[in-house]
Amino acid sequence: MQSFKNQIKTFFNFNKRQERGAFVLIVLIILAFGIDLLLPKIIKEEPFDFSSTIAEIEAWEASAVKETSQKTFKSKTKISNKTENEVIILTPFEFNPNKFPKDRWLEMGMPESVVNTILKYESAGGSFKKVDDLQKIYGLTDEIFAQLKDFIQIPPKETLKETIHTLAVSLTEESETIILLDINRADSVDLLQVRGIGPFYAGQIVKYRQRLGGYNSLEQIKELYKMDSSRFFTLLPYLTFKDTILNRIDINTADFKTVLKHPYIDYETTKKILNHRNRLGRYAGLYQLKKDSILSDSLFTKLKPYLKVD
Repeated sequence: MQSFKNQIKTFFNFNKRQERGAFVLIVLIILAFGIDLLLPKIIKEEPFDFSSTIAEIEAWEASAVKETSQKTFKSKTKISNKTENEVIILTPFEFNPNKFPKDRWLEMGMPESVVNTILKYESAGGSFKKVDDLQKIYGLTDEIFAQLKDFIQIPPKETLKETIHTLAVSLTEESETIILLDINRADSVDLLQVRGIGPFYAGQIVKYRQRLGGYNSLEQIKELYKMDSSRFFTLLPYLTFKDTILNRIDINTADFKTVLKHPYIDYETTKKILNHRNRLGRYAGLYQLKKDSILSDSLFTKLKPYLKVD
């Protein structure tokens, strides 16, 4: 134990030179700590002012945005002025605008956007019945229409009488005699003389005449079962009606079955007619069927020749 103490004493026993060195080292350490603590208080660091730099950057950005906006506005204005001031010169020729091919429109110099609008209008079921109808097309300006209007050729719609006349003339050229049958008087045997009418259609014409109470128009033949437009126009030159002989239904006295029997009147319409008669007591005139909304305008027009009020 005594030997260990001696060893420790010997370890911490410094000579003069070592003592001076240790002293100097301690002083330096104290100075280093002191400087580290006191230097920030002695020398105060001034913060760097970035405000001027930030202001310059913001001014530059604002200038760049303004310049870009001006260029965009000028570009748009230039395009707009070009569109507004553009003069379209057409090279029109006589044409019917209905179902007119796209390439022919473009051949005249029509803008493609306007042509596409016309084609869309027609595909949706639209048509041009008169020259001025073309003005309702979006994009077709007054200047364009002024160049086209004198060249637009829309043929008038052919009336039924004109169609019959045309067919009759055509058939007269093939045959010197044409048999005309009154559809309100001819029986099924008579009707068999007409080219295109066989036993089936002869029977249909007579039966439908009985159900109607007589034909009021040649166009009613189109209402026959399985009668198409082609066959109808083939038969027209041979048919006529000289006298309108109609059996009319008295809506003040007819019973439910009699009214329902007519081919233009269904079950619900029959109920409306008779129920309204019960409320009124009697009809003063046929106009009440339309006025009181018992019949639609179109149905009233079709039925009026077959009804009466006594």
